[in-house]
Amino acid sequence: MLKKIDYKGYKVYFYDDFYENIGIKIIQKDYTILKYLKDTKRNFVALIEIEGKKYIYKESRNEFRIPQRQFMTLFKKGEALTTLQNVTTLIEKESMNCFARVYLAINRREKGMIVESSFLMEYFDGDADYSYRDKEVELLKTVHEKGVYHGDFNPGNFLVSKSGEIKIIDTQAKKMFFGKFRAHYDMLTMKIDSYEEMIYPYEKDAWYYMALGMKKLKRLRFVESIKKYKKTLRDKGWKI
Repeated sequence: MLKKIDYKGYKVYFYDDFYENIGIKIIQKDYTILKYLKDTKRNFVALIEIEGKKYIYKESRNEFRIPQRQFMTLFKKGEALTTLQNVTTLIEKESMNCFARVYLAINRREKGMIVESSFLMEYFDGDADYSYRDKEVELLKTVHEKGVYHGDFNPGNFLVSKSGEIKIIDTQAKKMFFGKFRAHYDMLTMKIDSYEEMIYPYEKDAWYYMALGMKKLKRLRFVESIKKYKKTLRDKGWKI
């Protein structure tokens, strides 16, 4: 059962009571950063240590940096809590142990909108390995069979250990509601961006062509230019 505490204006969500105190320590910044993995205006990710155990700590800053996305948090649980609930459900109820476990989520709201958000994930000793792309495609097919999509299917979001175990990371593991559109969009992301020679695993139905059309639209030069320009302005502090 999902549990929640309030601490100094923050809400900490967890399933295991052990992580109540861990969440408080994170809010108090009572942890050691072992390695910075990403520190941008969009995201902060670090390997940290608390009470002798390693974790991956992530802040998804775009959720509250972009006004329209922040406004939508008035009506949503937020990325961190959604990730905690969805991944935990897949692991506990569907035995999908291919997902890296999420231990807790933290957020803080002002005027009903999220202004800070983070979650804590298990540390898995692995790296991206392009030689495992076919296995990752097969693994994602099993995820799609559960009615769930990744959202950013690329080799960088699959960690492979020295023994060949694979863990899926960096996904909110959301449900697919719009037919097989999201399943095709996942596979097309891998094929177009990271694995052109990939044998496409699904029948090319109407959902496929809708997803392909969306991918092509987003790759049009003027669309990419607009996205790049907006990112530049956001990095300068513009609220767009």
